[in-house]
Amino acid sequence: MDDIGPKGGLSTEGKWGCLVAIMLGFPIFLFLVFIDAIGDCEPYTDCKKGFLTQVLLPSVAITFGVFLLTRWAIRAARDSSR
Repeated sequence: MDDIGPKGGLSTEGKWGCLVAIMLGFPIFLFLVFIDAIGDCEPYTDCKKGFLTQVLLPSVAITFGVFLLTRWAIRAARDSSR
């Protein structure tokens, strides 16, 4: 077998980014689901804005931001040690 050519799989930055994003994103998602579920509304008013805008989009945005920030930090630390 030749070791020439690209190797498949995630990079170190990608692995750490996914791990940290999941470890922070999932609890944030559960917290937002919980807050959305126990939110109190006045009777006969439609105060729930919806699952997508109140729970899913903020969770995805935070998780994606954490993923990118972790990848950048790992890459910067690796490059500075060379």
